[in-house]
Amino acid sequence: MAKEGESLQTLDELIASSERQLLIQKQLRSLVEEFQKQQDAFQHTIDESPATKELALKMVQTASQILQMADENHLTHLFTPFFVEELKFFAATSKKKAR
Repeated sequence: MAKEGESLQTLDELIASSERQLLIQKQLRSLVEEFQKQQDAFQHTIDESPATKELALKMVQTASQILQMADENHLTHLFTPFFVEELKFFAATSKKKAR
C-alpha cells in the first residue's frame, strides 16, 4: 500500500509544479503584453521630454524582466529569435545603466 501513497504524492508534486509553471507563463505573458504597449507608446512619443525618457526606462526594465524570467524558467525558446534579440538589446541597456 505504501507504493500507492507514493504515487499520489508524486502526482500531487507534478500538479503543484504544473500550477507553478502556469503561473509563471501567465506572468510572462502579462509582461510581454506590457512591453508591447510600452513600445507602442514610445513610438508615438519620441522626443526629449522626461515622460519619454521614463517610458524608455520602463521599457528597458520590462524587457529585462521578461528575458530573466524566460531564461530562469527555460522558456526563451517560445519566442521568435527577433524578439529574443530585441529583449537582449534592451536588457543590455539596462545593465549599462546599472553600472
